[in-house]
Amino acid sequence: MNKKVYLVCNAHIDSVWQWEWEEGASAALSTFQSAINLMKDFDYIFNHNEVNLYQYVERYSPNLYKEIKQRAKEGKWNIAGGWYLQPDVLLPQGEAIVRQIQTGKIFFLKEFNQAPKTAVNYDSFGHSRGLVQIIKKCGQENYVFMRPFNKFVDPKKYQLPLPKEQFLWEGYDGSLIKANRCSNYQSPLGRAREKILDDIKNLSEYDVILSTWGVGNHGGGPSKKDLQAIEELKSESKDREIIHSTPDAFFNDINPTVTFSKSLITCMPGCYTSMINLKQSYRELENELFYVEKMCSIASLKGTIDYPVDSFVKVTEDMLNVQFHDLLSGTVIQAGEKDGLNFLGHGKHILNQLRANAFFGLIKGEKVADPDTYPVFVFNPNAYESERYCEAETCLVVPWDYDNAYSALIDVHDENGNLLPCQTIKEESNICMQWRKRVIFKGKLKPMGITRFYLTYHNELKSSLLKRGPRDIYFKNDVKEVKISSKTGLIESYKVNGIEYANGYLFQLMCYQDYADPWNMNYPNIGTDPKPFKLMEKTHGLFEGLESFEVIEDGPIILRAEAFFEYEDSYARICYTIYKEGDEIDVNVSLFPGNANKAFKLHLPVKGKNFSGEQMFGYENLYEDGNECIAHDYLTLKNGDRYLELITPTTYGCSYKNGVMMITLLRSASYCAHPTYFGPLLEKNIYVKKIDAKLTEFSFRLTTSDESSLKRKAREIIDKPYALNVFPTIDTKEDNGFQIVTSNSNINAVTVKKGLQKEGYIIRLENNSSLDQECLLLVGAKKIDLHFGKYEVKTVSYSDNDLKEEKEMYI
Repeated sequence: MNKKVYLVCNAHIDSVWQWEWEEGASAALSTFQSAINLMKDFDYIFNHNEVNLYQYVERYSPNLYKEIKQRAKEGKWNIAGGWYLQPDVLLPQGEAIVRQIQTGKIFFLKEFNQAPKTAVNYDSFGHSRGLVQIIKKCGQENYVFMRPFNKFVDPKKYQLPLPKEQFLWEGYDGSLIKANRCSNYQSPLGRAREKILDDIKNLSEYDVILSTWGVGNHGGGPSKKDLQAIEELKSESKDREIIHSTPDAFFNDINPTVTFSKSLITCMPGCYTSMINLKQSYRELENELFYVEKMCSIASLKGTIDYPVDSFVKVTEDMLNVQFHDLLSGTVIQAGEKDGLNFLGHGKHILNQLRANAFFGLIKGEKVADPDTYPVFVFNPNAYESERYCEAETCLVVPWDYDNAYSALIDVHDENGNLLPCQTIKEESNICMQWRKRVIFKGKLKPMGITRFYLTYHNELKSSLLKRGPRDIYFKNDVKEVKISSKTGLIESYKVNGIEYANGYLFQLMCYQDYADPWNMNYPNIGTDPKPFKLMEKTHGLFEGLESFEVIEDGPIILRAEAFFEYEDSYARICYTIYKEGDEIDVNVSLFPGNANKAFKLHLPVKGKNFSGEQMFGYENLYEDGNECIAHDYLTLKNGDRYLELITPTTYGCSYKNGVMMITLLRSASYCAHPTYFGPLLEKNIYVKKIDAKLTEFSFRLTTSDESSLKRKAREIIDKPYALNVFPTIDTKEDNGFQIVTSNSNINAVTVKKGLQKEGYIIRLENNSSLDQECLLLVGAKKIDLHFGKYEVKTVSYSDNDLKEEKEMYI
């Protein structure tokens, strides 16, 4: 009998969803105990992954945990997937997914001596093509998933036609893994036999099929009734051998030949934006973790601190817990959202302390300040020298009887005393004294290390400074021209090197009719019937007394203006920052959403073609029919041999149609409002809490680029130089001069950290373009030449003064 059915018994357990994590832990305990009990009477294999659930069992039921480990040795309990949990696999950065996989691998090898070759993500709401290279280079070979649905799950919700249900999935870099879409990861209680027979019927074209079964969605797993029915089915089956098995065994028995070379989307696109405040906080932790790891690594290699391995493990687990597919997608209850924010707050608090330890270690023994100077030390997280805009604050020592007719303005000097371009701007505090000051300046920063500057100040009559007030903006330098109308508060023209990119008003805020469903389950697009926000004729409410449009900063570095808008009960401030050099414009949006069941978007009618966006370790062409897409750090349109680039550090959801780029900011959906066939979406005549019903901030940068520089330009705004005014104390300098330098600034140094799977340090480098790249990596006194193919990610280890390119993405 050559035809086979590989049965994979599992129990889908959402650690957080309609419940908090404690109830998720409880479901794991009862489900695992039930699965163990049934093994006394039935010969079957139970499959489960997710480190966090095993940690709960080890902590709260040690005897059960020991029994699970014994059954695993006997081959009756299988670690399926082997990741930390089943994450969202569209929104996290590629490096964050590497941590997800390898943290799971470390745990399961140590505890169970198992390292599955098959990654399992049944319930995630779409899967990035960038996963393929990651999975392959983390030592796995196969991928099994359920969503987007096939026609067998629900013909009305058929989300993604595939050439075959078993196929080869190709990554951006050309990597290949085997993939299989299962019908449904679970079966209702007592109906496993029926589910298996449906799979056999629907997948009759395949000689070897996978059939997943077991009660899920809040635990459950196998039952006595189902196991008895399966035994009967096994004896009855004449044309197929039915085997209790594992995902690895199934994939070992198939050899798909059809290749699929796209992301596995679209599925429930509301998940790209719902609960945007949690998403933004997650993204902050993600970026801060990789940033502070670099700072601690270089400080440790320079001999100024001990690398805090255990602290980073804790922060990483905070990040991985929030990656959970129901949590990061924004589809949990409000208490679940608080669980996520608690994880994030805990991680950020630790990182704040680690950053301070590394920073003060790096500046230890610096020369004490000269009289009447204010030293500022700046850390550059990039492994190349660069000129960057930096911002810093200080408290000036000024007389209390300072003449109010004057303003104290900051001057910035480099280490050699050269005066640098700088501009005093509004400080964060609001105390009407010449005391606390903020400055923006442009300085040359050393690669992955500290650069010293110092501040002085001079006095100018306030009467000679900026005259605030409403006026049209027309700005021109040797690269760009920008026009902003005081009547609309919107950008009317954006030209770079004579090419006009605007095809209408840019950054027009729109309000769409939307749904209370945070998943947006039944539609591929977000919202209908868009209505524009209008510039306030007269400001009121929080903006009362302000001009509707006004220039608020103008100096050698930037010109800054703010505009206030309204639509019904929703309000917004949009702030434009035009840099006096280069082609960049920064746009910051402060949104006060006051309307329920709405989607808020920015519209950018722009010229160009091939709407594309960054994904994990790659970028791809996106839909151009108005259907919702996701993008990480940037979106692009091509215009000749240049790209119009919109850098998007605070959003994921986006769409494009008829020449208009649309950025989805926020959805005022309801918590965990799940459509069913049994009744209305929301109970009537009762208040239902709305997600993100509060001030939310967004930031963007508009620029142009060539292909190889897209990622670099995005990361330079996201990974800002860290600047701090510090007066050094008398101490011994411990810096041994150690450096990490890359010769190619377009090769992104994704991570520099102390290894958990390898001795020494791990350095991960990324070529986020379709163009081949060369890069010389210098680590201490060692050098290595690296050639990067399209979208290739390389891992290099540094140990005992030896630099080595690794095949696996170690952490």
